[in-house]
Order: sequence, then C-alpha cells, then structure tokens
Amino acid sequence: MTIRLLAVAPLLFVATLSAQGYKYLNSVATFKVPPEKQHAFVEKGKAFGPVLDKLMDAGTVIGYGIDVDWLHVPGENNVTFWVETPNFEALQKAEDAIGEFEKANPALMGDLMGMADMTTHHDFILRTREGNQHAIAAGAKPIEDIDYVKVKPGRMADFMAMFNKYDKPVYEKLVADGTIYAYEVDTEAVHTEEPGATWTIVTMPDLGAKDKVNAAFVAAEKAMPEAERNLLEKTYYDIVDYGTHRDSLATSVVFRLK
Repeated sequence: MTIRLLAVAPLLFVATLSAQGYKYLNSVATFKVPPEKQHAFVEKGKAFGPVLDKLMDAGTVIGYGIDVDWLHVPGENNVTFWVETPNFEALQKAEDAIGEFEKANPALMGDLMGMADMTTHHDFILRTREGNQHAIAAGAKPIEDIDYVKVKPGRMADFMAMFNKYDKPVYEKLVADGTIYAYEVDTEAVHTEEPGATWTIVTMPDLGAKDKVNAAFVAAEKAMPEAERNLLEKTYYDIVDYGTHRDSLATSVVFRLK
C-alpha cells in the first residue's frame, strides 16, 4: 500500500447534514517520525502541495495540511498529513491524483518512507458529524486541541444530542467571536478501530485561546441549575467509556483551507 498523504482536516464548515450522515470526509495518514527527522519529513511532504492545490481549484479537495504533535507521547505517531473532501467520490479522485504523483516520484517516496517507522503507519477515514468554522487567514499555523473518547455501544445518538445541547452553543459563540477558528466532532467512516471512537477537535489561533475556551465552558457550567449540572455529569459518564479518554495538541505546520 502506498503512503496516502491524507488526513484529518482539523476544521469544519457550515453545512446541512446530508442523507449520507456526514458533512465532510476527513482522510488521515499518521506517521511516527524521529524528532531529528521531523523537519526534513515535513519539508519533503510539502512536495504534494501543487497536486493538492490543483485538486482544490477543481473543487475535489476542500483543505489539506500537515500537523506535528506539540504534546509528545512516547510510542505514538506524531506527524499527520490530512486532506478533506466532500464525499467518497472526491476522495477517490484525490487518491488517484496522489497515487500518480507517488509513482512519478519514487525517490521522494523512498525518502519519506525511510524517515518514518512504517510499521506504525495508520490511515483513517473520518466523517464530520458536527462543526463550524471562522475565516482563517492565509499562512496561519493553528494549534489543534484534540479530545478522544470512546462512546459506548448504542449511545452515539445520545452523545451527539448531549453535544448539540450543551457544547455546541459554547463552541458556536467562540467561532463567532473569533476566539477559535473551528470545531468539529469526528467518528470513523471506515472502522479501523472498535466502533465508538470519537474525536472532538478545536482549531485555535494559538495555545492561549485554550484559556478562553476553558473559561467559556466554566461559565456555561456555572449558569446551569445545580441539578442539571449534576445530571449532565452523570449522563456523560453513562454514555462514554471515560477510561479511554485522551487529549493531544498539535501544530498545523502546513495549512490550507478553501
């Protein structure tokens, strides 16, 4: 299998949920690269830019980028290439174009594969269930704040209902006032992990925005009646397997969005 330089687009767009059950597809490729090789790996990965720019101009691709972990975790993949497309048909077209570029550049692909531990390489195709975005300036290198948790079997509808009632209004205000660039909730469209894997991703202009996000949620919680606040906490722990919860931070060193 060739390296698919596709990954989770760490942001969403205003759109109506389609009959397909998602807004956009986020195709992800994650790699484990030694720290001393990360810069060279990213620089060589930028060679895919012109191919992806052409796909964006054609409307096949909505956005793309390269994320590097800011918060390092031993043994975990630490570099992500991502591409966002509107549907599977567009994803196929993007795959075909990228595959042709790979075939035409064997030396580049050899260099990339030589710098990464390909035994840990993991591809994902995610669907964005909910989210919104603010205008993002050209040349931005956002911080991605990523929350992972596994939702218990049969409880995804409850999870999303809770998110839409309590979290979405806070995030919408933060997008509207420019505190954050975007937020999204993703689940796998093609399951490579156990069902229930859920990522909530907040795209921020800088790490300082996290203080404002935290303060907004604290204020929203304090505004609730105590009984509702207690019920919300209990319901959350009933819906998710909290032992699976993990947080991560990454910097988008390459970032382009239509």
